[in-house]
Amino acid sequence: MSLWSTVDEERVREAVHAFVDAFASDFVIGFLFEGKDLERIAVHEFELARAHLGGEGGYGGRPIGKLHGPLRINRGHFRRRLTILRHVLSEKGLPDAFIEAWIAHDQALEAVVTNGIDCLD
Repeated sequence: MSLWSTVDEERVREAVHAFVDAFASDFVIGFLFEGKDLERIAVHEFELARAHLGGEGGYGGRPIGKLHGPLRINRGHFRRRLTILRHVLSEKGLPDAFIEAWIAHDQALEAVVTNGIDCLD
């Protein structure tokens, strides 16, 4: 039995939309999303989560490293996003095991997504 099968898919969709809204309006990392198609980001966030948590269907977005490399995301930005993700998923009442698996998957992407710098001077 996959973790995905333990949750209501619609609740996850709602959580993803709340997550995208939260990081896009965040005072620390929101600037990274100015002018971006937030609905498209939400679709790909949902697909990626579904794929790595055992749901049916793949991820239709661009390769993670290629997409994020030009954005000069530092580790502080990345970790801020993880904190927002954890908060939103918990707030939406998703199971702890589901949240921890999602966070662990995203944490493993840090080296691919970030420029390796802790923060900018």
